[in-house]
Amino acid sequence: MLSAILRRMVPPRLSRAADLVSQLERTLEGAPLPDVPTALDAARGPLADQFGSLVDSRVGAKALALKALNLLVAKHHFQARSEAVFSRPFGLLVDPANGCNLACPGCVHSEHSKSLKLFDWDKGMLTEERFHAFLRQYGTYAIQITFCNYGEPTANLRTPNFIELAKSYLIHTAISTSLSVGRFDAEACVASGLDFMYLSIDGATQPVYEKFRKGGRIDLVCENIRKLVDAKTRQGKRTPILRWQFLAFEHNQHEIPAALERAKELGVNHFVVETPFDVTWDSPGVRASKVPAASHELITDTEGALASNFSSKLAEIQSDVVEREFGKSWAEAARGAPPEDPQNRAAHTCNWLYKNMGMDANGRILPCCGAPRPDLHLVFANFPADTDCFNSPDYLRARSHFSKGADTSLPGPVPHCENCEWDHSHTEAGRDEVALYLRTAGLPPAAIQTLADW
Repeated sequence: MLSAILRRMVPPRLSRAADLVSQLERTLEGAPLPDVPTALDAARGPLADQFGSLVDSRVGAKALALKALNLLVAKHHFQARSEAVFSRPFGLLVDPANGCNLACPGCVHSEHSKSLKLFDWDKGMLTEERFHAFLRQYGTYAIQITFCNYGEPTANLRTPNFIELAKSYLIHTAISTSLSVGRFDAEACVASGLDFMYLSIDGATQPVYEKFRKGGRIDLVCENIRKLVDAKTRQGKRTPILRWQFLAFEHNQHEIPAALERAKELGVNHFVVETPFDVTWDSPGVRASKVPAASHELITDTEGALASNFSSKLAEIQSDVVEREFGKSWAEAARGAPPEDPQNRAAHTCNWLYKNMGMDANGRILPCCGAPRPDLHLVFANFPADTDCFNSPDYLRARSHFSKGADTSLPGPVPHCENCEWDHSHTEAGRDEVALYLRTAGLPPAAIQTLADW
């Protein structure tokens, strides 16, 4: 059977990456679990050869091949509702700093949350040692890292170094920030290779802005944006893409037009109006508006800017780590994996458990963007660990819960997943982010559809 699989997977004179990707997907879809890693091992070299025509770097082609293969095996595990996986999370959510200088309603840092100790969220700063180790284990397979969950990323002065390191793994990078910070090195931020910066600015004047962004200064925010735009000009770069995100509340909706004009004046790339989560439990006077979401592209050719940034980092790639991971056997990684039950494919599950993984500044591994609470068990491991955090006992139990139901005989705290009522379909890096990354890398549309559409 294996020889037949390989013949279907790598037909003679296969010349296009899209053909190989689609052939491999069909192979994995019909193959029993023991044959999946063998098929991946056989496809690794041919796929890297095909990607060699897309990027002017042999090691870069190998990195893209590993990311594509990881997407395919993650897709296989997701569709099979596997309990244990030998894929890696392709979206990473990392907090460089757990603390924040603001106290926005609904956040772990609000005065109400802190006074009542509603969340289990200690202060901390991510160290270079921990982040280096994290990327050596997961970075080669990732397509995106968002440097923010509940902390202010610019509070850690090493954040530009973290971004620069992530870019050497050919990863799209993003940070979300209030930018209401006194110590901000715009030159280092631009030079790091950052792709996206999401700016949380919910007003056009200080009295309106500070009703939600408690402790923030809008004049300081605008000053830092000017520094960023000037730094991009001096360095001849079009990245980071600056995206002004305006959360629409009843108290600030009248300032949306003025904020849009300010964004244009400052040189921001995008201006978006979004509907916020309900925060009335924390601040009853701050209520979400019913104005529709809106998006304005103020500077065009975002994907061209990202593609240029991607290609500029090929020479800096972590070749030793990529070569090490490229030489590893998928069959070895899959050894001991439990058999898959075809009946599980119809079960509802959470996308986060197969696609993304979070880590706070202290190394706590989180299955999603939720914040741990005394009554919510959302710390699934601590990094570094002796084993793969993505297959910790809590991860296995959570995945099994969705496919088989809760097992009340298991010891230890119950993962929040067993009682979760949040959105199970949205992840930080999902279909749209994968497709954008692959377009940035130059993959053909047919290959992108196969790798992203699931």
